[in-house]
Amino acid sequence: MRTVRSMALLIALVSPAAAHDIYKWTDASGMVHYASMPGPDAGPAKTDSGDAGGSGAADDADTSSAETSLKRNALERDLRATEKHMREIDAKLATLARARGERAQGSAATGGVGANLALRSEEEKELAEEREKLAQHAAEVRNDAVRLRDEATARAGGTTPSWWVDVR
Repeated sequence: MRTVRSMALLIALVSPAAAHDIYKWTDASGMVHYASMPGPDAGPAKTDSGDAGGSGAADDADTSSAETSLKRNALERDLRATEKHMREIDAKLATLARARGERAQGSAATGGVGANLALRSEEEKELAEEREKLAQHAAEVRNDAVRLRDEATARAGGTTPSWWVDVR
């Protein structure tokens, strides 16, 4: 019964959205807009919601911009995840370094003999190696984003598109 209710609710929510037409128009500054209502210009280009193809170079440019934007967003998500993982590794390395520093002073159990601060544990070495790989990956992602921006700029006639936001 619960499944039937869930399906009925899903159908009720999806049906109105699929039943509407989508209108496309270009404003005076050349920006393309999509909406469920006609645009302010007389005679907007009306497309059905199921229209998979477009016509002309403008649709190709729109598709190219959308694909480029999606790629850019994916690069930014990848970079953020990589940087988050690097911060987690940095925290672990800091904890291990603090523990190594505390052991360097020695204790009654070791007869006052401390550990060598220069010697790192296998875990520290593995974490440092993983962090280095992540740093290299982050640099590659940033380079990919620069190349993508350059491609978008070239397609836009030599100027960076107004919608572009650099990957941070």
